[in-house]
Amino acid sequence: NGEEALVRLPPMTRRFSVPFGLTLLALLGLIVVPLAGALLWLGAETADTLEHRNVHQRMTTLSRAVENFLRSGLRQIVLMGATLADTPGFRPTPGLNDAEDLARLTQLAGMLGRHSLVAAAFVGYADGHFLYAGRANTLSGEQRAVYGAADDTIVLRRVDDERVADGSGSGRRETWWVRAPDGRLGPPHSRATDYDPRRRPWYVEAQADRRAALTEPYVFADADVVGISAGLPLPDGAGAFGFDITIEQVSALIAGYKITPNSVIMVGSLHGNVFAQTRACAPATERNCLPGGGAARLALTNLMREYEGKQRLQGRIGQGDGEYELFVENMPEMLGRSFVVAAAVPVAELSADSRALFAKSTIAAAIAVGVAVLAALAGSLVLSRPLTRIAAKTERIRHLDFGDRAPVQSRIAEVARLSESVERMRDGLETFGHYVSRGLVEQIMRSPERTGLRGARREVTVMFTDIEGFSRIAEQLRPEVLTRRLSHYFETLAPAIADNRGTIDKYIGDSIMAYWNAPETDDDHVFHACRAALRAAAASRALAVRWQNRGRPVFRTRIGLHTGPAVVGNVGTRERMNYTLVGPVANQASRLEGLNKVYGTDVLASGEVMRATADRFLWRGIDRVVAAGTTGTLDLHEPLTARDDPAAVAGYAGFLEHWEAARADYGAGRFGKALAGFQAAAALRPVDGPCRVFIARCTELLRRGDQPGWDGIWRHDRK
Repeated sequence: NGEEALVRLPPMTRRFSVPFGLTLLALLGLIVVPLAGALLWLGAETADTLEHRNVHQRMTTLSRAVENFLRSGLRQIVLMGATLADTPGFRPTPGLNDAEDLARLTQLAGMLGRHSLVAAAFVGYADGHFLYAGRANTLSGEQRAVYGAADDTIVLRRVDDERVADGSGSGRRETWWVRAPDGRLGPPHSRATDYDPRRRPWYVEAQADRRAALTEPYVFADADVVGISAGLPLPDGAGAFGFDITIEQVSALIAGYKITPNSVIMVGSLHGNVFAQTRACAPATERNCLPGGGAARLALTNLMREYEGKQRLQGRIGQGDGEYELFVENMPEMLGRSFVVAAAVPVAELSADSRALFAKSTIAAAIAVGVAVLAALAGSLVLSRPLTRIAAKTERIRHLDFGDRAPVQSRIAEVARLSESVERMRDGLETFGHYVSRGLVEQIMRSPERTGLRGARREVTVMFTDIEGFSRIAEQLRPEVLTRRLSHYFETLAPAIADNRGTIDKYIGDSIMAYWNAPETDDDHVFHACRAALRAAAASRALAVRWQNRGRPVFRTRIGLHTGPAVVGNVGTRERMNYTLVGPVANQASRLEGLNKVYGTDVLASGEVMRATADRFLWRGIDRVVAAGTTGTLDLHEPLTARDDPAAVAGYAGFLEHWEAARADYGAGRFGKALAGFQAAAALRPVDGPCRVFIARCTELLRRGDQPGWDGIWRHDRK
């Protein structure tokens, strides 16, 4: 509107911010941490690739080793079988001849001694005749008991049709001998049997292909082991040689090629028929056994069944410590049969080296990052420490705390210039604070947009102070001394006001004008003003005692308090403003201060002030007056002490009892009785100013006689 001119400044907004050291660390983290992470990831991927490549290389080596082992053994077996097939001794002969059959069996047993790969050597003829030499330790326990053979012996068997006198056959019969390690034969034994070599896989496949052939892995007849058999046809379809190849040697071979301690190695056919595999880890007797081995073997067997002769097949099964990588690799064909080598490797063991390398790399990266962080911290401290001190200093200045006078030192030129500027700002604001109230400066710094020319109506409490007889004292002192002592006096009273949330509006000669509830709101402003008045009066009396002891003129302070509505705000021009209040409340406080001179009191407050704090201060009602130059009635009250001091309250009990009774008689016009009451009160407090005033007043009223129309209100005719 036309009565107010507003000076608006853009509001200050607090943006999100982070410390300088944290910013530097974050910047370092954005550079070093991703770089270290990328290098660690690259190292882990490289280690993982190398480990898988190592697995493939070892699988290839194992495949070749098994292939060479089997191929060389099979080659010798085939050559030996072919040699035997060409000798007359193994050509079929009619009838049974024990001597010839034993000679043939002896030759077959000799093959077992020369070839550890062979578990049994045998020959079957087209007429069903069958000769067999096999290691007893490959037979089942039941069969060894039947044959009566020890583990280190060789069982020699012959199977043929039974014959009777007329030459007709009736079923088949098996005859066997047990050959001791020293070559001696035990007695012959026989039993009925249904075994026919012509139905066995080795015989069928050798006759079908008319060349050496290998069978699928299968459980040997009369044995508890799995293996493969090699068949070699005799000339002219007369029969076939057969050789059982057990898994012991192959299992021992692949055990030496185990990729990790808990890995599983299998050798089998394309269709998942396994004839050799590594032994399972026994948790009861072996340490560091990983779980999931059985599931890995089953999954590996299933993967071998899915294998179709590709170059390599991979898979994964399980989780945690039971997670396995599965590998299947083809072997070159041997004697018309294709085999595969498969491995299940625990991921925990497969990646052990990479994890160890990763751990070492992580430690190295952590050390590098740590060194970088320390370097960043050192650099940030060089910058952030003086900046933090400057920020703390400016924050203290913002709250008008100018106690920190030590300038911030820094070897960085920009920081040094900033520190110098802050010091100049501190000096300027400190000087400015001597002329403007602290609360107003704080409000301006907190909300500069609200410093325009404007006013706000609110309830305020106003205090006026004055020095009794100041003009007379001023005539006795040189101006320099008077100024120095007046400043000392103001410094004594000002803390009582400031500590109780009051604002000193101005110093008027020897007087102070202060107010509460502006510029900062204070819901308890009347209480704070009363407490400040009592403290200021006490501080003034203490100062007077010290000066009196030194022989100096003393300053006695008179204080007036009143509360009421006023308009508070900035008054003046846009170029020069003054924050003050306008309203009758200030005039009333000034009148109350002046009435102290009449009653000989230090502090007088209005009835509004007393009623607002009656439960927190002990009050004495002084008088009801009409001040000179006014028409309104003014209640005068004196604050004696705070009610939270029981001892002080109790000390006033007897005095107030006489005073209140005398005041009641005075108001009712019973001046003689009132005079006696005031005299009784004065006897308790001889230097009490109001008692002297009312004794003199009652004496004068008694002298005048009756007072028609007496209402207890005293009308002052002069200030």
